[in-house]
Amino acid sequence: MDREIAQEVRTRRTTKRVVVAVVAVAAVVFCVAATVSWLRPSVRRSDLQIARVERGSVDATLQATGTVVPEIETVISSPVEARVLRIQHRAGDRLHAGDPILTLDTSATKLDLDKLNDAVAQKESALMQARLKGEEDNAAAHAALEQKQLDADILKLKSEENTRMHAEGLVSSQDELVAVTAKKKNDIEITQLRDALERVRRSTTAQIAAAQLDLRTAQRERDQSARQLNLAMARSDQDGVLTWVLPEVGATIRKGDVIARVADLSAYRVVATIADVHAAKLSAGMRAHVKLEDTTSIDGTISSIDPRIESGIAKFYVTLDQRAHPGLRNNLRVDVFPILGSRNNVLRVRRGALGQSDREDVFVVRDGMLVRTSVHWGLAGEEVIQPIEGLREGANVVISNMKDYEGIRELRMK
Repeated sequence: MDREIAQEVRTRRTTKRVVVAVVAVAAVVFCVAATVSWLRPSVRRSDLQIARVERGSVDATLQATGTVVPEIETVISSPVEARVLRIQHRAGDRLHAGDPILTLDTSATKLDLDKLNDAVAQKESALMQARLKGEEDNAAAHAALEQKQLDADILKLKSEENTRMHAEGLVSSQDELVAVTAKKKNDIEITQLRDALERVRRSTTAQIAAAQLDLRTAQRERDQSARQLNLAMARSDQDGVLTWVLPEVGATIRKGDVIARVADLSAYRVVATIADVHAAKLSAGMRAHVKLEDTTSIDGTISSIDPRIESGIAKFYVTLDQRAHPGLRNNLRVDVFPILGSRNNVLRVRRGALGQSDREDVFVVRDGMLVRTSVHWGLAGEEVIQPIEGLREGANVVISNMKDYEGIRELRMK
């Protein structure tokens, strides 16, 4: 016969069932919560770069590449056709003005100079002869004129005497007429001699001028040959560093061939290149930032733009504000950022990977979460960018590359 279960036992059994049910429900809830948390995407804070939206100035820039070159580089070319006899300095050597770089065989040029010296001496002799002949012709014409003037004085006296004697009836009218006619003839001859003297003077002046012109021409040719001979000594005309020199002794060079380059490494400028699609946006006088390898930035001004486009590349030149900056060196590769425009007291954020298009989605930090937000960008520089819509001052924005999380609206930040 069955006995009735005690009330105390039934109470213990009921309590045990309730506890088991509660534990089971709690376990289910915990598993569901853990699963949901595990399925929600997350990212470590240490893997992110986060920048704060603040107010300041923003420069709109283009990106170009450039090379640092000496501001002044002298190209030394051969003034004559010659052969290299000796190389006295090598690339990298420091030079002073007047230092010889190369020795060229100038024997042919020296022979030409000797011939031109002889030609100058001949022209000087021809000029002297022209002056002497002119003086002789002028003296002869002047003497003939003076003789005729003396004859005119004598005829004048005779004419006056005949006129007086005719009035007294001592000479006939025919004798008086002969005397008057002789005087007139002599006056005509004097006029002719004066004209001849003037022609002699003009002719002498023209001959001397022609001889002087020939002499000056010969002297210029002689001086030019002497200058070429001096240049053929291949000397540096400034203090600087020899950046390149003809490497081979015995090489034959033609007139005009480059034989050396000497640069003044105390001042530099930048030769930059940019895609031709941006060339129309550039103009002389535009400011630019030049960033060196160590992230040092130097400001400068675009001095000129090469009008030629080669292989889709445009070239322009930047004059630096700090031409002797210690971070500059010859042939250093740099980034150049021409400034298209600038705005002050606007919202800005460090650029990082942002600004790939005018409007894009970025992640903003909110309550420990990363929330995708659409942002419209304005001016964009090499370091900062201006948000026009979508961000407020003080917001924290992820500036890392977040392409791996496209399509995700929210991210947990661990």
